[in-house]
Amino acid sequence: MKLIKKFLAGCFLLFGIPFSVVMICEIINPKTADLDKQNAVAALSILTIPSTVMGSWLSWSLVQQKKREQTLLIESEQKRIELVFLELIENNFGKITVLQLARNAQISTQSAKEYLDKKAKELGANFEVNEDGNVSYRFS
Repeated sequence: MKLIKKFLAGCFLLFGIPFSVVMICEIINPKTADLDKQNAVAALSILTIPSTVMGSWLSWSLVQQKKREQTLLIESEQKRIELVFLELIENNFGKITVLQLARNAQISTQSAKEYLDKKAKELGANFEVNEDGNVSYRFS
């Protein structure tokens, strides 16, 4: 469906824009006969403007659809990470490390650290540092 929309938007715009320009040039040209100007106005209002509007609307709807899809993708990824986080918290009695979250959620360690820092502030977690300097988050 998206491919058809792209094709139709392209066709409408490729027809509408150039012919609109030609018709407008014909209308504003002082050397054009009155009958030709009337025909150009009719062609502009019946063929080229509706085609351009339709192509523009289809293009706009494709952009909006892509934005909605990206939003849904981000939301589903956030929910997936949240589920992994909650599962790890439950299985490890409230203790979690950046590496555990990164590995289990299949995200970068930087993203895991940012996520855990955000959750730590949100939920009031405590921090534990072992002798190797690794930080564990303790959620109660």
